[in-house]
Formats: sequence, structure tokens, C-alpha cells
Amino acid sequence: MYFLSPIGLLALSGLIVPLIIHLWNVKQGKTLKIGSIALLGESSKASAKSFKINDWLLFLLRCLLLGILAFSLAKPYLKKIIPTEKKTGWILLDSATFKEIFKSNKKTIDSLLNKGYEIHDFNVGFKALTLKDTAEHQSENFDNIDYSALLHAANQFIPAGASVYLFADRRLTRFGDELPILHYQLNWLPLNQTDTLSSWIAGYAGKKYEAKSNPSNTTYQDLHSGGEAPIKIAIHQAPGTPDGKYVIAALKAISSFTNRKIVINPDAEKADIGFWLSGDAVAANFKSSITTNGNLFQYENGKIIEEPSFIKLDGSHIKLSKRMASPGSAKKIWTDGFGNAILTEEKTKTLHIFHFYSRFNPQWNGLVWDGLFVKALMPMVISTENTADFGFENNAADQRRLSARRTVAFQPGDIRSTSKNTQNVLLQPLFWAVALLIFVTERILSFRKKPADVKH
Repeated sequence: MYFLSPIGLLALSGLIVPLIIHLWNVKQGKTLKIGSIALLGESSKASAKSFKINDWLLFLLRCLLLGILAFSLAKPYLKKIIPTEKKTGWILLDSATFKEIFKSNKKTIDSLLNKGYEIHDFNVGFKALTLKDTAEHQSENFDNIDYSALLHAANQFIPAGASVYLFADRRLTRFGDELPILHYQLNWLPLNQTDTLSSWIAGYAGKKYEAKSNPSNTTYQDLHSGGEAPIKIAIHQAPGTPDGKYVIAALKAISSFTNRKIVINPDAEKADIGFWLSGDAVAANFKSSITTNGNLFQYENGKIIEEPSFIKLDGSHIKLSKRMASPGSAKKIWTDGFGNAILTEEKTKTLHIFHFYSRFNPQWNGLVWDGLFVKALMPMVISTENTADFGFENNAADQRRLSARRTVAFQPGDIRSTSKNTQNVLLQPLFWAVALLIFVTERILSFRKKPADVKH
């Protein structure tokens, strides 16, 4: 039993009243008639007092009445578990391609419908659909729809804890910057799409590149070559770590891609770029070996946070297993799926510093095995006036898709069961009825015990 106003229980202190009344019982003295009082002296008047409960039934009734009234003032109630209509879940798909999706996934969708699932448009408003809609064109097909924003908005429509099956492609350009927190259980069923090829011209650092994109990758080909000066790069790594070899491999790929000569660890000359691949503080002589206004890429140290996520990089999601705690005030360049900084930048009077809160190591992330590693390092190796996009711009024609072997680990929210609910049953009316019954009984018993002259 629970109480809405527990302060009402203070009225239980009134139980002392009937106790005092029944214990403090004053009895009158009796007059005795005798034949002669000549030999008796005058005595003082005396009264007899008894601290004894003579009528236990009335005493208990009055105590019970006060107790019932106190509980009524506290507004007692019970929590009753009641069954609710169980909503099995939703089927989300784009109504513009409903017919094609149903045709290729008929067996799965029919099975879900038989279990009570509802079909809804994977679009703003999440309009309910029926199988009749497969013959109609319901809405436009938005190629650049933000899946992350839609999945977050669905929290307001889908019952918490419900199971959701999403039929949609896995185009990387359709994922937002951060993973949404979901209050439902999401099952993503990627569509089987034919390979599509596309191309466009991209500009970077004063050069033109031809981009060619397919579902697995996007490549860039330099359309011009020049006779620029070689780029000098200094690398320091912690002993016993392989991080340096991954950076060197990426630098060789950049050199091949851009036709720029790259010199690693020059002997006498100052470096244009320095990579400090160690959790120790950057040595003063290493900083001084970098030219003024050069770039310094350094590992940051601190508390290690192990949680599954990804690095959001150029519209792609690269697996992230470990990272360092990062400040929230820094200018973010790369972030993880939950908006935490992975790479930040800082401009000082002498250097342009990049702070990295992970490691170039497969035990920390999958960046060094991804083709985007080369593209990610390029803005630090080949300087450009505009580094806001930190790489080549995203393009609507980009055909890259998340591999079917990779999962999108959305952050779970408060997933509650929808199969049962609770209801508060107020007991105050019942207590008032019992109090009335006890009061009537107490009055009847009290009246019957009064002397005859009092009754009349």
C-alpha cells in the first residue's frame, strides 16, 4: 500500500485521546445508612479513582476509528498491474519504393504483418501504410534524407521497447553526424541494390581531381601534375608500437596520388610537418624542428574510454573501440558517433596543432585499414587555405555504402516493456466507508451503556 499524502499519518497521534478517557475513570463514593452516628466522627469527603479500562470493546472501536481516519487523510492507494494491448512493432520503409521493397522482401514482410506489425513510411510524419499502397506513388524519393534524424524523431511515434524493422539502403551520405539514442529495438535490413557508378570533378588545394565512386569506395585522380617543392615530414613514435609504419604507408600513397615528393625525417632541414605518435609530452626539440606555421600532429594522453562507436569521417563511419577523454571546448575536426572529439585543431603563434584522442593502431580503431586514412591525412600533409571541410567535399553522387558486415551500433535509450502497465487504485473511499460503519457501531454501544436516567 502507498500514500499520496503521508503527512496525514500524523493524525495517528490522536490515539492517545481514547486511551486517556478510558484510563482516567473517576468513580463516585457510596452512601451507607446506619442506625446511630453518635460514636462516628466527621470524615472528609473522598473520591475513588481507577486507572483501569472497563470497556475494552468501546476503547478498541474508538482507537480503530481514529486510525482509519488518519489513514484516510494520507490517501492510501494500491498499484495494480493491468495488461495493455501489446503493439508488436513497426515496419519502416520508403513509400516511394514500397512496391519494389515488398516484391523483393514479400516473405519477410508478410510474416511480420501476421505477427501484428504495422507498416509506416520512413519519412517525416511516419504515415501508416497498407499493402494497397504498393500500387500507388505516395511520396517523393529523397536521396539525401538524414537517416539519423529520422530514427531519432521516430522515438516520438514508436512505443518504447517496440521492435522495428527498417528496410533501407546504407548509403554513407545518408547518415548524420551523430548516432541517435533509440527507445525502441531497431533491426536494419539493407536493400539489395545493383552496383551504381558515378563520377564528378572535385577541387582541392588549387588542383582538380576526377572522382569515381561505386558502392565500395570512391577514388580521386589528379588531372594535373606540377613541380612543387618536396614536403619534409618528421615522425616520432613510442618504442615498440607500429603506429609509425601506418603513417609512412599513407604518406607514400599521398605522394603517389599527388605526384609530390615527400621526405621523411630529413637530416639537417626543418620539417614542414611533425607527427608525434606518443602519449608523452611533445619534446621541445621536436617542436623546434618544425618550420614556423608548420603542422604538428600529436597524440593526447589521459583517461582511456572503451566503448563501441565509430569515427565520423567524410560521410563514412570507421570503427572505433577506444579513445581518450577530450575537452568539450576545443574545435572539433573528427568526432565519434556520439559527438565526442577525436581530432581537434589549435592555432598558436608558431604552429598549427592537431590533437588526436585515439591512436593509429588497429586495437584502437579501424582507420589505418580504411582507404579514407590517406584522404584524412591529406589536409595535414598538403596545406590548403580552406580546411573547413577537411578533405574533399561530400557529393550527392557518392555511391559508397556501409558494408553488410558492419553493424550500426545505435546508442540504446530507456527501453521499457509495453506488454503491461500499472494503475493506481485509490483506497480512500473504502476507508471512509469503514470509518462510518465503526462510528455508527461505537455510538450504538455507547448509548446502550448509559444509565436509564441519562437516556430519558
